[in-house]
Amino acid sequence: MSTVLIIEPQSSGLELVARARELGHTVLVLASAAPAAAPAGAHRVVTADTADQAAALDRIRALHAESPLDAVLPGFEHFVPLAARAAAALGLPGIDPEGVERLRHKHRMRRALDAAGLDQPAHRTVSTARAAAAAYAELGPVCVVKPVDQSGSLDVRKVGSEQEARAAFRSALRSAPRAGARGPGLVLVEEYAEGPEYSVEGYVEDGRVHVLGITEKILGAEPHFVEVGHIVPAQLAPSPAREIETYVAGVLDAVALRIGPFHAEVRMNPRGPLLMEVAARLPGDRIPDLLRLARGHDLYEIMLRCHLGLPNPEPAAPRTGARAGIRYFLRPGLDTYQEFRVDPALRSDPRVREIGVLQPPGSALPDPGSSAGRLGYVLAAGASYRETAGLLQRAESAVSFS
Repeated sequence: MSTVLIIEPQSSGLELVARARELGHTVLVLASAAPAAAPAGAHRVVTADTADQAAALDRIRALHAESPLDAVLPGFEHFVPLAARAAAALGLPGIDPEGVERLRHKHRMRRALDAAGLDQPAHRTVSTARAAAAAYAELGPVCVVKPVDQSGSLDVRKVGSEQEARAAFRSALRSAPRAGARGPGLVLVEEYAEGPEYSVEGYVEDGRVHVLGITEKILGAEPHFVEVGHIVPAQLAPSPAREIETYVAGVLDAVALRIGPFHAEVRMNPRGPLLMEVAARLPGDRIPDLLRLARGHDLYEIMLRCHLGLPNPEPAAPRTGARAGIRYFLRPGLDTYQEFRVDPALRSDPRVREIGVLQPPGSALPDPGSSAGRLGYVLAAGASYRETAGLLQRAESAVSFS
């Protein structure tokens, strides 16, 4: 089969490694440091300073000279630009490196949508606390402040005063995608968009957009925007679903994504769909697994085939109302815990596919203001939206940390 290089796999990138091995590929992993244990499915882990793009590209070229690579893929959002430039350098299929920063830095993404004339939240890119306060005064009375290059809701905050805008700016400015890394020194201040939130999962092949599903998002308490659950597919009438799909296709054209998977987050506002962000990667939070359970689409294999230059079969339309979902647990105010308890009725329910802990007992718990603060999860699948949503809601009270 083929040899694929996956750069810094995290989150869904780890399952991508395992799935590539299952499909018969030789899998190399490029990482900044050798992990204590190689990701499941990796044939070889190669180290390079992935924060130093020139050094990483030299290492990738050397690997290619040693034994030809057939695809280079990002294992996490932060490495989409490096994977694009590496693929281009080796003459392999990949995202156009000329415009890849629009898919990584949110202020450039916003600029691309403005140029295309697409509706989106009003926004200002700022580099000082004073400018953040001025942007709030212009866009308020409620705004969202976020880093331009983070993920996982890290340092994204709703603010309701100039003082809060200044504080949120300082926090977002300190946010860096990796320990020791330097950010661009920019922060986004955005209009707060009302409405339920969804994400759109799919891929682009030969410039054609294929939507595989719309995911309903369950968010934690504001002022944070932590995702505490997802249901695939969302419960949406055909008309708003088509409106969201058409809007996202316009977004993908604006940011010039022509190949591979995408994950676009939108809010359904009275004005229509409004983009929160778009990324050229696999969705996180086990959404590819939910998509596979509910609709039979294997986004891992689709991504591999796109970057190997292999055509994907036309996605089949789902024939049932099956849903799959995941519920994450936040416990604000809890500093640590010693015991994780699950109601036996929930544990024995055949619709529950997984129950897991993300923060081990006895550990100091992270701030619950981002996805890093989630303590555990329940993943389930049911025959209908109502059944699956009810099961996930029941899980919230059937799980305790003490």
